Amino acid sequence: MDDTAIPAPVRELTPRVHAAVLAGGGDLAPSTMRIPNAHYTSPVIAEAEMRTTFTAPLLLTPGSAVAEPGSFLALDLPGTPVIVVRAADGRVRVLLNACRHRGATLAEGSGCTRRFTCPYHTWAYDTDGCLVGVPDRRKGFDNIDVATHGLIEFPSEERHGLVWAVLDPAGELDLQHHLGPLDGELEAWGYGYHVAATMELQLGSNWKCALEAFQETYHFPYVHGNSIGPGVISNIVTFDQFGRHHRLGVPLVSLGTDPEPAEGENVSCIYYIYPCTVIATSPLGGEMLQFYPGQIPASSTVRHTVLSRVPLADEDTRAFFKDYVPVIQAVIRDEDAVVLERAGAGIRAGRTDVVLGRNEIGCQAAHRQILADLAGDKDSSAPASRLTIAAAGG
Repeated sequence: MDDTAIPAPVRELTPRVHAAVLAGGGDLAPSTMRIPNAHYTSPVIAEAEMRTTFTAPLLLTPGSAVAEPGSFLALDLPGTPVIVVRAADGRVRVLLNACRHRGATLAEGSGCTRRFTCPYHTWAYDTDGCLVGVPDRRKGFDNIDVATHGLIEFPSEERHGLVWAVLDPAGELDLQHHLGPLDGELEAWGYGYHVAATMELQLGSNWKCALEAFQETYHFPYVHGNSIGPGVISNIVTFDQFGRHHRLGVPLVSLGTDPEPAEGENVSCIYYIYPCTVIATSPLGGEMLQFYPGQIPASSTVRHTVLSRVPLADEDTRAFFKDYVPVIQAVIRDEDAVVLERAGAGIRAGRTDVVLGRNEIGCQAAHRQILADLAGDKDSSAPASRLTIAAAGG
């Protein structure tokens, strides 16, 4: 592979990751970290997270998922169903997926349309969210102002090929502030990636429990020993903080253990994008995982997206992903999800805390960001900040 084709972050990381492999160990946290059981099981903690962590800008989807005007994607975000749609002017909008008449859901799944029509009474909205049709309006709704009854819109922005939003219609989306130093890092990748497939899983484990599984490679030999594990040098990572986000450098076996690293793209970057997204890169594209709280603390939704660096219009590319997608989805569904269900059951019993090792530096870093949110919770009626104290040390 021509070195100029290797993304700049990988070129930068390769010598350091290779040095960690030769040394037999990567970056480590200063100590172990104990997370109290309540952070996975307490409704009080879960409510505090919704007031704090999930008011941050969320990465919703690659922009390529809604590539053409009229294309849309319906997403169930924490407490808020939304429609991500590319309007006629080419701009992506994020709209509340609820009719302004009686609140019925307008869209499901994905597709392309000029109108969103309510299945209840057929009120209709265009892709800007404007109300454009009310049956028998003169008989029943002659006094409403159509201009003020469009779909509720959330502040959103498309940047680095990704769609971001805040789930507060009156909120402000300041991506420059939110991304901080990660902004330049994402720009260096040029995430104009194409969506090859998506899959959603409902898990009987807390969303942070699910997130942890994608912030370390310690488990690879045991959970993925017959699938992706042999391709990764497990339990060795480099760590870099980017504001509230971070990056893990993961060595692939193809990196080698010779005095000089093998040529080519032999390092995977695993990004934690605060608060609930992970992007894991690969030479063919990557995977995006999003972790959302469920209806109860001991439940969550994981959305898994397979990304391609090249358009899927090419026949060879389509053929490759036709074979690859079922394999990588099986890893998530039949390996990761199985152990996460078991971890969720054990934690749900309420008698054990979680201990994160020094080698699980990514897990620790993600938890520290969320713990900082809880410590700053201004709702004095919630004891969440007191519960975080035990998690600060080993």
